[in-house]
Amino acid sequence: MPTSSKREQPADPSRPGPVTAAGQSRPSPVTAGGPVTAGGPVTAGGQGALPAAPPRVARRSSAAGRKPTLSVPVIVAAAIEALDEAGFAGLTMRRVAARLGTGAASLYAYVSGREELLELVFDALVGQVKLEDPDPARWREQVHRLMRDLRDILASHTDAALAGLGRVPTTPAAAEVLTAVLRAGGLSDRVIALGFDQLVLYVSAFAYEAGLYRKADPAEVDRYFAGVHAFYATLPPGRYPVLTAVAPYMTGADADDRFEFGLNAIIAGFEAASAAEAAADQR
Repeated sequence: MPTSSKREQPADPSRPGPVTAAGQSRPSPVTAGGPVTAGGPVTAGGQGALPAAPPRVARRSSAAGRKPTLSVPVIVAAAIEALDEAGFAGLTMRRVAARLGTGAASLYAYVSGREELLELVFDALVGQVKLEDPDPARWREQVHRLMRDLRDILASHTDAALAGLGRVPTTPAAAEVLTAVLRAGGLSDRVIALGFDQLVLYVSAFAYEAGLYRKADPAEVDRYFAGVHAFYATLPPGRYPVLTAVAPYMTGADADDRFEFGLNAIIAGFEAASAAEAAADQR
């Protein structure tokens, strides 16, 4: 907005510039070689304008804010993060898409829906188990180690074990190694096939329970188990003779002891079932 009613006149290069504080005339906008023209300064020899400067090199934009290229592994990784954040019930296509900075509709080009995504998440977690070559001399030890690793991986991700219930793992590498370890123990193919499923169910259930305790306040968990111990310790033996007799074993074992006992019982059952099949075949 103008601040004066006087119209400004264009500057005349031939007139001296305005007087400065020191009393000297300020030089007009004239270069050493002549006045500035639209094409650049005129040289002293009267030559034409200088060539235009080359364009600046464009800077590449930072990749920090760039959306990741969608793929099944990228979507599964985001789903695991969403699972850790919101749990099994909170794992939705929309939540996963939000983590990737896109819309849920764009995920359906790679995953058919939540159920398939859960299967992919479970397979990805199973695939994190460290594998080793089957060894007939230590096959039981190998089963224990594989199942402990799977339990710890599932328990470290909120509710991830629920993704394994009702689903058979289709991670070929892990499934091949576990079944090969069972075969190294001399188990029949039928026992291996059905036993593989039972092992995954057992580990998934145990990992889910471990995950519940991991999310809870440790002090509250300690109070709960102290109350359980006190409850069984005060049962009247005359009315509950068996419970009071086994109570020290029920409350004395920790989670690892219970887990290893269950695995030993399952493996022993596998061996007994295989032996029974072999005996039946020889009749």
